[in-house]
Amino acid sequence: MQAHPPVPLAVLAAASLVTLATGATAQELPAAPTLPTVTVTGTPDDYRQPNTSTATRTDTPSLQNPQSVQIVPRAVIEDQSALTLTEAVRNVSGVQYDFGFNGSMQPLLILRGFPSTSMTAMSSMSGSSSYYLDGSKVMGVPINMANVQSVEVVKGPASVLYGRSEPGGLVNVVTKPISVVPEFGFEQTIGQRGLSRTVIEASGALNADKTLRGRVAASHYTADSIRDFVEDRLSTFTGSLAWVPDARTSVTATLDYSDNRYRTDYGIPAVGNRPADLPWSRQYNDSPYLSSAKTTSFKLDASHQFNDTWQLKGRLLSLNSDTSEMDIATYRGDYGMGMLPGQTCPGTGDPLCRYYFGVRPDGRYRVDQVNADLIGKFQTGGIGHTVLVGFDSYRTEKTGTTYLQQISSVDVYNPVLGNTSGLDTSMSMPQDYDDYSRWTSVYVQDQLALGNGVFLTGALRHDRTNAVFGVPGTEPNKQSFTTPRVGAVWQFAPNQSVYAQYQDAVAANNGRDTVTGAALAAERARQFEVGHKIELFDGKLSSTVAVFQLTKRNRGASVLDPLSPTGTNVVTIGKAVARGLEWDVSGQLTKKLSLIGSYAYTDTEVTEDPTYKGMKLANVARHSASLWARYAIDSQWTVGGGVFAQSARQGDAGNTFQMPGYARVDAMVAYRFALGASKASLQFNLDNVFNRKYYTGSHQFVQDWIKLGNPRTAKLTLRVDY
Repeated sequence: MQAHPPVPLAVLAAASLVTLATGATAQELPAAPTLPTVTVTGTPDDYRQPNTSTATRTDTPSLQNPQSVQIVPRAVIEDQSALTLTEAVRNVSGVQYDFGFNGSMQPLLILRGFPSTSMTAMSSMSGSSSYYLDGSKVMGVPINMANVQSVEVVKGPASVLYGRSEPGGLVNVVTKPISVVPEFGFEQTIGQRGLSRTVIEASGALNADKTLRGRVAASHYTADSIRDFVEDRLSTFTGSLAWVPDARTSVTATLDYSDNRYRTDYGIPAVGNRPADLPWSRQYNDSPYLSSAKTTSFKLDASHQFNDTWQLKGRLLSLNSDTSEMDIATYRGDYGMGMLPGQTCPGTGDPLCRYYFGVRPDGRYRVDQVNADLIGKFQTGGIGHTVLVGFDSYRTEKTGTTYLQQISSVDVYNPVLGNTSGLDTSMSMPQDYDDYSRWTSVYVQDQLALGNGVFLTGALRHDRTNAVFGVPGTEPNKQSFTTPRVGAVWQFAPNQSVYAQYQDAVAANNGRDTVTGAALAAERARQFEVGHKIELFDGKLSSTVAVFQLTKRNRGASVLDPLSPTGTNVVTIGKAVARGLEWDVSGQLTKKLSLIGSYAYTDTEVTEDPTYKGMKLANVARHSASLWARYAIDSQWTVGGGVFAQSARQGDAGNTFQMPGYARVDAMVAYRFALGASKASLQFNLDNVFNRKYYTGSHQFVQDWIKLGNPRTAKLTLRVDY
């Protein structure tokens, strides 16, 4: 069994990309190689929506795209001093949070009611946080926000163009581009509880005719926490080299390395129908180890414009991560392993059992992707066409022996922690798994311009999948899917349009019923969406209002199974519906005042399920909103502030407890000044100004992992740009 491309395929793909970039003719098109190039426009201080091709994989104006796509630009990330992905996407309507794993650097996001990672199939409990990096899906990989240009949120299904996304949408992290002009920057952030981030970056042309361009960046992030034993450490390096011989051709190679060390915050339990009333610092994972992920990735991107009609884009990605997952998880129930001497764990939530649960001291995670897009723009009979034909090969694999060991239980209100023993493999339950996923896909899309402001989009994708998560020898699930997408836009004025869209989504399952051995059915979803878009003040301010109904079938459910090691069996049954209204606005109101805001009304219900029918989806607030504004007092002084709010949410799939609503207020003041020949700024941020205690999310299947938000936190940032 081989879950990644053999060496000859990788070599062939790389050679094809180089051939492409050196000017292949239409008759010499390579058989395979990428994802669309993202073009970012605007100034560093701009809050307006930059151009993006993520939702359509073509250069399509937002007003002509029949889908809600929201972008958090670099200016917002800097003004809010957003050091994690969660802090960036809170500006977007319909984005909420599950418990997540791997420390604060990798959250598990929820879009339009559904998690961004399937919790249906069998999988290891850690390493599940999922997002897209420049268009490629990765899981459990740390996010270096110092190297992020923008964060894009594509609302609703994106399976037709990406194949592997969950139906609520996808979050795509766009990294900083290479600059043509020389740039050098330094940034230092310090804050409470050991917070520190140092960033150094340089970019620019490497020769006189600017055909060779490069960029290097390094950063180090460290943070302790008010939460007991919790810490994060992230060191990164990025190096990019681009060859741009002319306006039609470009080749870019990028090498990334990150070293993330962390101890996961497993939160607090529920007592009754509310989170336990505990000190802000209380947390029960005192593992004597720091978990870690050392990740190296290599990307080769190429683009060639053959003529005014046809363009070919390609990407080769190879990502490897060495992981050590060594956290201690709490759980109110006994996994049937027998209690340790003197221990009690009756299932009431106090005391709590603790486990080295599915820990993997020596793990490997790998992603390999080869992708090619051929894009053509032409006219037939007065109708304009933008045609996309694409090929995608995507493979992931995770290896390493996992262990399950029960350790001392803990009193919720009077814990004795700090001296927990390490993992004893001789007393543990070791287990090896076959854990891989392979997708081979082709897709086609045609965007038609019919005239009079009418645009139609039709797309079709066919996937062949091969996936498994099970003990060695488990038969993989082999499935094929064909998914459609249709959309219509009427741009009835130069600055506004209305749209409607229908789209299917599919997620191949890698698990099997532990009782019958049958392959779990694929998760399916469909969405109807209508919306209105408008751009005001010469495009400086944009607004999108969307109404949607999203239905997901073959959802995961946990049923009692005394033969399972955990006492449950995950099966695919049932149906859930999310419907609602979302509004996003961002940009400039005046030369001095910029803002980004959102509101979402999200109503969810499990409509078919023997256990959960009639219940609400976990972690989904019916009402959520955000508003952040920045005001430039003069050329030097800037102030900003905002509020981020959610109503009450169900804490788990069984709706056994609720997390109360909250409103958190943040503030900022910045001063710009000259530092020799350089431009500099000093910025002070105060998060959670009123020190509001609130809960960000909870694991949908566990009552004992409720995450708390951070208390009032002061941060000071110095930026210097040469």
